[in-house]
This record gives sequence, structure tokens and C-alpha cells, in this order.
Amino acid sequence: MWPPENAGMDAPFIQRIADPEQLMAHIIECVEQKDSKGLKTHILEHKLKEESIIWDLILKIGECIKIEVVENHPEFFDVCNRCLLYLAKVGNPKESLLAFLQQMDTFEMDDTKFKNFLKYLELVLQRIPTKLFHSLDITLETISAHIEVLPLPENLQLEGNEIRLFHLDDKVVRLNELLDSYLEFLTPLVASASLSSQDFTDSAANEALVLKKHLITLFNHPLCHLILTIEPNFDRNKSDSRVSAEKAMNLLSKVETDFHRFLKNSRPAYKSQETELNGFSDKDSNKEKANDSVENIVADIVETWDFKLNVSPLAKACISYLIHTEFLGLDKCPSVYTHEYMLEFHLESLSVLLKNTNYAVNFKGLLLCQSLTDRVSENSVGADSLDNPGYLDVLNGLINIMIKCPVRDHRTLATSVFPTFITKFNSSGRYKVYQNILSSCSHSGLKGYLITLLKNDLRQSLQIFKMESEKMENFQVQNSHLSQHRCFCGNSLHRLLKLVLFLPENEETDMLENSDQIISALNILRFLILADPPSSNLTGVWDYMETIEKDFIGPLRLGLDISQAHYKLEKDNIAQGKVTGGKVPEFSVSVEGGVLPTADREQKLDLLGKALNTHELMTSLLCRLTELMEQYKNSAD
Repeated sequence: MWPPENAGMDAPFIQRIADPEQLMAHIIECVEQKDSKGLKTHILEHKLKEESIIWDLILKIGECIKIEVVENHPEFFDVCNRCLLYLAKVGNPKESLLAFLQQMDTFEMDDTKFKNFLKYLELVLQRIPTKLFHSLDITLETISAHIEVLPLPENLQLEGNEIRLFHLDDKVVRLNELLDSYLEFLTPLVASASLSSQDFTDSAANEALVLKKHLITLFNHPLCHLILTIEPNFDRNKSDSRVSAEKAMNLLSKVETDFHRFLKNSRPAYKSQETELNGFSDKDSNKEKANDSVENIVADIVETWDFKLNVSPLAKACISYLIHTEFLGLDKCPSVYTHEYMLEFHLESLSVLLKNTNYAVNFKGLLLCQSLTDRVSENSVGADSLDNPGYLDVLNGLINIMIKCPVRDHRTLATSVFPTFITKFNSSGRYKVYQNILSSCSHSGLKGYLITLLKNDLRQSLQIFKMESEKMENFQVQNSHLSQHRCFCGNSLHRLLKLVLFLPENEETDMLENSDQIISALNILRFLILADPPSSNLTGVWDYMETIEKDFIGPLRLGLDISQAHYKLEKDNIAQGKVTGGKVPEFSVSVEGGVLPTADREQKLDLLGKALNTHELMTSLLCRLTELMEQYKNSAD
């Protein structure tokens, strides 16, 4: 069979077109027909340099940089990508920059377009000779706007190893991919504007400020909503989220000389109260700026800019978390501050994180609180510090997690941090904390837990009182040098016991609902009676025993009798199949929109049996307490 006549012929040669309008028309036709050969010839092979049409070319070809073209016309996509890279190198840099940014500032930009356009923008920015910071600002503003609208992962309630599932979430994977591309784009820009650069200029200083401004936004969205811990049992140890956080902190450390000063200056003016816990003031630090070195000049510029930066509370809190919990950027933090000062300094950030109900954000608050608290010595924070409402805000945040958080791991961690946080205060400070929480909280379980902590304090104070009483005759706490422990004796102790030994509605109080508080209250009262008998009465509790019997023990005894009789009757009626109180109204219980099934007969009997057991426990504690009181009274007589 003979070959076709044109088998040996080359492809038709595409001539160079001199007229810009005709050239533009041919290129548009190539784009619409997905003609890779024609597009490559007109732009790459002919080395197009007609600046009058480059803007339009960027807009037209840029429309083809999307995932659909990659999947359906991969060869054409590759040519479009190469053409845009070429145009970024030869076009007017400022005009090309605006053209690319116009393409990015749309709602139709997919991830493929975002990643590729970063390459074009990097080339264009490198070609802008002077005043780069203006162009850099609008560029990063456009890119940051896209990052900020990326959807965050769902607020899942993860337990234990389920955290691994978080890293595999499609939204998390997407966030990390785009964030990594953005950080790679920023890396050369940060390197050229690094504050440690030998040839640092005023222009580079301005660029550093712009870069810092936009880097900070990443710590709000998305980094604060990602899990950034190192998982010891994770296959790779470091998740993609953790790697992104390390890169972001590394870049930020190159455009910021002092993270602590940055966090301090970005705080609201009415809350930026500096305490002199470290033995020197700002005036002393100003003396160190005697010379006019480039580093000091840049530091002044950065410090001035800090007041103008719009730093969100979450971004500040996330940076603090990465520094003090994950130990990133520690080389940019002075090591001259006391641990007590650092705890007080970060109270606002702790409160912001702890109050947030997002899983990842809340977890950061717990870890940061644990990290800062563990470094502070016990009894080192004075009672006067509680004038700062931030301490109670943090405690209330921990309480809220302990009571309401659906994640068991978070509740457990909060329950561990809560007593540790309280022990950092001295005796007077702990007294104020107990007084505040007992008077404001209505949760029986929390009150019971707090009363147990109070009992430990009373035990320590009593041990000290006994040691001192053995050294001297007629020892009285009020007249001794133990001023820090006076709050746990006499009138101060009585005021606290009024909150501990409290029945909201006297004998009509719901005994079962308040059982945790009642059991702890009976235990602490029994402890005081045994540890501090009337013969010593170091705490002065026996001076108020008649009042305690009248206001607490009497109503409690009557209330327990009434409540226990009610539950016994209810249990007997259900066991015998009787209906109490006439016709029973129909009702249902719903949780988060879901209706719970009604309890059957066996379940009701089981619940009532447990309720009666709780009543018996309270009754037995009350009987034992009464016996002890009578025993000491008789011995005194």
C-alpha cells in the first residue's frame, strides 16, 4: 500500500504576526480551540514582547489555569503555564502584577489556579525595582483574603487516637497543601527582608513589616484551628499541620526581633499594664538603645508598627501557644522574665482559647495553661494579683470545660490543671478563690471538688498551727507571725464554712441534686472535728458549732428524712405497678434535637435504688458526725 502524499511533509509553519490586534485575535483563537502548538509558537517560540497586549493575554490565558483543563487537556495546560511564566518575566512588572491579582481576586479560583499563580507573582515581584512593599502589600492582601475564606474542618469531638482522623480530613489536607504553597512563596521574600541580613535597608524594613502583618493572619486562620502537637505514636511524628506551623514561625522569627515585645505591644491599650516583677522597667530597657545601629533602628520601626497591626486575639494566643508549649521561636523570646509574670502576661490569651468551643482551639488553651502553670512555684502568686480579673477568667474557663465540654480528654486535662492553678496562689489568694467560686457556682460536683481542695488547705494549716502551739504556751493564730494562714481560722474560716455548709432551700433542698456538695461538706466538717478538737480549737471552728448545727445539720437531717421517704415511696409504687398522683402527664426529654427513649420499669427501679444508696451514704456520714460532736460535748462537760 502506497503512503499518503503528505506523509513526509512537516507541520505548517506559523509566521510571526507583527500587528498586535491580529496577533491577539490568533492567540484567542488558539486558546478557545485548545491549540497547544499555536499558542506555544506565538508566545514562546516567537518570544512575544508586545507589551500592549500582555495584560489581555494574562487575563485570557489565566482563565485556563484550572483543574478542569489539567484533567481534560493536560498538554494544553502545560503550555498555558509556560506561557504565563514567560509573560511574568517579560511584561511590565507592575501591570503584570495587577493583571495576575485581578485573576486571583475572584470567587472562581480553585486550588490549581492558586498554587500556579503564586509562581507567577513571585517572578513579577522579583522584577519590581523600588518600593516593593506597596506592591507586596496588595499582593499579600489578595492572597490572604483567599486563605481566610478557606473552610475550616468540622468541630469534631475527638478522643485519644481519633486525632489521627483529624489530620486525614479533606479540609485539613487542603488547608495544609495551600498553606504550604503560600509559605514557600513567602520564603524568598522573607529571606530578602530578613532583619538579620547584612545589607539591610529602609526599604527592606518596610517589606519586613508588610510580611509580618500578613504572616500573623495565618496564626488566626487556619493554624489556630489545626492540631499542631507532635504525636508520639504517629507514624511520621510530625503532621502536615505541625510542619506548616514550624515554617510559619520560622518565617515570622526572621521579620520580628522580639516576640514578647510584639505580643505586649499588640495588646489593647487599656490592658497593657506592665508589672515590675522582673526588677526593671521600660525606662531601663530604653537605656540599652544608646547607639544607632541598624538593628536598633529596625527594632524601633517594628515596635511602632506593632501598635498599628490588626492582630486578632486568636492569632496572639496561637503564637503564645507555639512559643511556650511547642517551643517554637524561643530564640526570639528574652529569658529575663519570671514565670509568675509570664503567667499573668498570658491570662488574656488563655481566656480567649479556653472560652472557644472549637476542639483544636480549646485544646491549645488547656496545653498552654498547663505549660505556663507548671513553671510557677506554689504559693508564689499573692492575693493582690486577683485584682486582675484575668485569673478568675481563666479559672472560670477551666470550670466551664470541666462541666460542659463533651470531650473526655479535655475534661480530664482541665480537672488536672484546675487544682494546680489554684496552688500557685498563697493562702490568702486561695481563700479568695474558694470564696469567689463557692459563692458564684451552683454546680454541686464542682463545689464538692473545691471543698475537697479546701480540706487539703485546712490540713496543711492545722499542721503548722500544731507545730507552733507546741513551741509556745497560750498560742493563738491571730497573734502569731503566721499571718498568711489566718484566713483559715476564726471569723475568716467561719465565713468560708457558711458557703461550704450551705443548703439553698434549707430542708426543702433537693438532696440528690446537691449530694456531691453535701457529702464533701460533711467530710470537711468531720475532719475539722477530729483534727481540731474543742481542747485545742486552733481554727476556732468550735466557737461556731451551735450556729452550724442550727443552720446546716438540723435542716440537713430533716431534709434527708423527707427526701429518703419520698424516694422509698416512689420505688415501692413502681415495684407494685402503682401510679402516683393520678393521671401521669405525657412528656419527653430531648438532647440536641434527639428525643431520648423513656425509661422502662427496670431502669426506673435501678435509678431509684442508686438514689437511695446516695441518701444512705449522706445519712451515715451525718450520723457519724453527730456522734463525734456529742462525744466531744460530753467529754467537755
